[in-house]
Amino acid sequence: MTAPAQQAPVQPQHRFRLDIEGLRALAVGFVLLHHASATLLPGGFAGVDMFFVVSGFVITTQLIKEVERTGTVNLPGFYARRAKRLLPAAGMVLIFTAISTWAFASRVQWSNIGTDIVGSSLYVVNWVFASRSVDYLAEDAQPSPLQHFWSLAVEEQFYVIWPLLIIGLATLATTLAKRRSGSRSAPIPRRAVLAGGLLVLVVLPSLAWSIYYTQTSPEQAYFVTTTRLWELGFGALVAVLAPTWKLLPSRIATIIAWTGLAGLVISMLIITTETAWPGSAALIPVITTSMVIIGGFSSGPTGPVTLLGLKPLVWIGGLSYSLYLWHWPLLRTGEWIFGEQGPYQGLAIVAFSFLPAWIGYQLVEKPIRYSKTISASPKFSLSLGANFTAIGVIAGLLLLTATSSTAESSPDEPVSLTNIDPAESTADDAESTQQPVDEPVDTSPLFDVITPDPTVVTTDLPAIYAMGCSVSLEGTDATPCTSDTATGDDLDVVLLGDSKAGQWWTPLETVAADNNWSLVSYTKSACSYADAMLIKDDLDYVECRAWNDQVREILMADPPDVVVTSALSINARAEDGSVDTQPVIDGTISYWQELADQGTVIVALSDTPQFPNLEDYGYPSVYECVADNLDTPNEDCAFSDSRVLGNRVLEPAADAVAKATFVDMNAYVCPGGTCQPVFRNVLMYRQGSHISDTFSQGMTRPLSEEIVPLIEASTQQ
Repeated sequence: MTAPAQQAPVQPQHRFRLDIEGLRALAVGFVLLHHASATLLPGGFAGVDMFFVVSGFVITTQLIKEVERTGTVNLPGFYARRAKRLLPAAGMVLIFTAISTWAFASRVQWSNIGTDIVGSSLYVVNWVFASRSVDYLAEDAQPSPLQHFWSLAVEEQFYVIWPLLIIGLATLATTLAKRRSGSRSAPIPRRAVLAGGLLVLVVLPSLAWSIYYTQTSPEQAYFVTTTRLWELGFGALVAVLAPTWKLLPSRIATIIAWTGLAGLVISMLIITTETAWPGSAALIPVITTSMVIIGGFSSGPTGPVTLLGLKPLVWIGGLSYSLYLWHWPLLRTGEWIFGEQGPYQGLAIVAFSFLPAWIGYQLVEKPIRYSKTISASPKFSLSLGANFTAIGVIAGLLLLTATSSTAESSPDEPVSLTNIDPAESTADDAESTQQPVDEPVDTSPLFDVITPDPTVVTTDLPAIYAMGCSVSLEGTDATPCTSDTATGDDLDVVLLGDSKAGQWWTPLETVAADNNWSLVSYTKSACSYADAMLIKDDLDYVECRAWNDQVREILMADPPDVVVTSALSINARAEDGSVDTQPVIDGTISYWQELADQGTVIVALSDTPQFPNLEDYGYPSVYECVADNLDTPNEDCAFSDSRVLGNRVLEPAADAVAKATFVDMNAYVCPGGTCQPVFRNVLMYRQGSHISDTFSQGMTRPLSEEIVPLIEASTQQ
């Protein structure tokens, strides 16, 4: 009687292992603490990796048992169980998110969140986030209330392909067994084929790719499915090799399990948001989670099930899916309503998330999951899941439609402002703009409403983006943009640098055409033209270095008459490995001097001012502030021009190179030292500290008056 009692916590008649439910509770607890405040548990985000291992183990266990019982997997039945288990609860959260976004979020966020709702409904949102993470034009994007859905998308994609893989490997095992049945060779166990296949086809390739991609593109590597499959595969291997784990002596199994649990807790404390992830570092929570599961097969009551099998943890484990769904949208909604949250407020919201999670579990998730009527018909289950998916898609599309309707009053076609003269100040001038003088100016609106609309201003870009020649963060090819209108032969002009240079394309193109110059651009996101290893997101920006090498080769082979440039980058790797501004200055001087030695005139346009940080400004972007203060944008959203980072490099470099001149355009952008985001209903700023293309057009005449005499005088020397 004693032995059965000792094995009670893990006895097979349980529908699930209690320690597995306890692991789920720990995983969701780690994530919730981290999201409440990263200071509470630095490595809590790795709870998601625990979920991956557990999911891989549970699903593979179910599939293998079905294969061993029936010889195959009932695919409609499998997908139906996943649909009724996951989609209804997710659909509720997506509807809530759409409503809370419409009610509380700034309207400039509606478009991104609407897209995220659609992507989450279709379980492809992890790829949406991966794309956005390396989109330089999305640098102002705020954390989505559905950011956590990326891991659910990974799991759903896993559920789609995994039964097919198991069926294929099981078929292979059967074929090999038949071939060996007539020979003297011992038959290969089915599970050995499954384990070998999973290891070779999934775990090892995905792990290798994860390590490589995390080093080369950490932002994308975090979200994409291919860098995470090995974690699910690890759990699957544990399931496949279950007969082996059951043979472990109880004492050894106990040591393995407790060591794994201790390792999990320690890893949550030593891993931080600065840790490259997933990569090789993710092996820590993956292996330790696997150790807890492995040891749980035979450790008995002396194992972690004593702790993990406690009723409160088992209850939280059963609620973990709903908790994971609800906590993050509630945290983001809290920020929209009350502002940035501290640890205590975050903990309060996380604690509150238990209420909707429990209500949803009791009223929706549980009744649907255990309904005999629904379970009896895979077709009904699939239809039900599809309906909840459709509801989520519709909610996202409605939010996107609402975003579009707020911008309907903006002009359908861009309005040309290229003939604005800032020196003119008469009231009858309908096309004057800000001017760096003390004379009165005409302030009559150029548009009936603020243009571009703040919800779409991030798309108000110079033509070089549509032309496909403004190179992305990951690109390395030196792709030129050749103007169709500036094709003269008096001077060859090159616009060179990062997006801060690129923002001047539109007015410079007009100036070049008016003066019979030819114009070509070489621009790359966040990459100034300098002989230095620039730093981007704390990593060596090797793509910039490769691009600069190509551009330098092109320019030195056929030096232009004039280079117009600008830049924001101020940090590069020094020889001693430190990061400093001086290497950028030195590298800029080096490359400019090479051009100057060939007779090239260099015009360095000032960097445009950065708006204050979030804590001081209250908004993550200028246009979001304007969107929330449409009646008083300049009273509520103006800021000082004191933060002009790129000029720390541009001015000393121009002073050091004889044929280089620094031109301060900020006297026009922010006259008197104050940056007013709207002038005559023209919205000045788009993403980051870039000026909108509409406003940039208005700088055509000021730009011409500043650079044309300078260039003519310099090229005639």
